[in-house]
Amino acid sequence: MDVKSVNFTSKIRFVNRDEYWKIAKHNRIYPSHGISGVLKADSFFSEGIKTCSGGGIVSPFVEALGFHFKDDLMNDSNFLQLSNSIFNVIKNPQRALLVGSKELDENPYSRKQFLKLKKLFKKHIKNCSFFENHRYENSQTHYHYSLADDTWTLFSEYRFSDNDRSICVKDLKTLKKCFKKISIAKGDKLFVGDREILVKDAPEIFQ
Repeated sequence: MDVKSVNFTSKIRFVNRDEYWKIAKHNRIYPSHGISGVLKADSFFSEGIKTCSGGGIVSPFVEALGFHFKDDLMNDSNFLQLSNSIFNVIKNPQRALLVGSKELDENPYSRKQFLKLKKLFKKHIKNCSFFENHRYENSQTHYHYSLADDTWTLFSEYRFSDNDRSICVKDLKTLKKCFKKISIAKGDKLFVGDREILVKDAPEIFQ
């Protein structure tokens, strides 16, 4: 099968904590100050993406690579090495997902790293979905990818303050509350739970 000639549709699904941990069991990617936070596999997951940047690049049903990069001076200084660690492994990815970052004074590399990765992805990959800039300080995202069915599964949660209970992304409203900017690639399908979010529901987030 010539993957370049086929228009694949990746599935992106937000689930609750219990559903996420039912599938996120093998090939965990740990956040890294260098290139060790990268893994090529048929499935992989990473947790606790807060100010970091995480996600992956995919040739659907052929190969996939995931990553979780710390937002720090080392990764900022070695950005070329980070980018090479991704694109030297998957040569011609068709789709990608990138999630993470926050605007915090104590994390000056968070947004900078995410935006550099976003620019790099858009340059090399036609169809990229972005979940950008966690809105609240107490927020995080975990992700899992399965090559077998080309599906991203995400569990995102946030708190308005330290004293509040965590709110899980469970519908379109909470999804928009969690991230300041969302961009769904052409062809990707977005679900929250079992409900598909259609273009008519939120045209501003679909490319």
